[in-house]
Amino acid sequence: MTIEIQRADTRLRRITVSVLVFAVAAAAAFLYFARRWLVERAIASSIEGLVMQMRQWIGITVVLIAACLLVLAIHALRRARAAVAGQRWPVAGTRVLRDTPVRHGEAALRIARLLKLLSLLLFLFAAATFAVSWRLFGV
Repeated sequence: MTIEIQRADTRLRRITVSVLVFAVAAAAAFLYFARRWLVERAIASSIEGLVMQMRQWIGITVVLIAACLLVLAIHALRRARAAVAGQRWPVAGTRVLRDTPVRHGEAALRIARLLKLLSLLLFLFAAATFAVSWRLFGV
């Protein structure tokens, strides 16, 4: 019995590592400057004004997190539908980061069902985070 393997795409791997390194550096710089800005803001504002501003910033951050969860849920649902349609995982034509055994038939459908469940959970988490942000803005 031979196992079909979908080979890793080295270009995709290099791009992914580059993007992750850039994202970590950008996040570190953002945190550094945000901390400095927050300290300056705290010194210049009253306590009530600072609390209101922080609630707004936290609310905006929570909305952005919810949007990311929503995009991830939609992507998982699309991948699950493609796996069901092709009866194959990984979906034909997809580039992968590492060598991946190809699954057909029932094994691919199990992964698709798992992705659909994950998508549902991500939609629920996105809705919950939108509700939290609504509560933060509703003061």
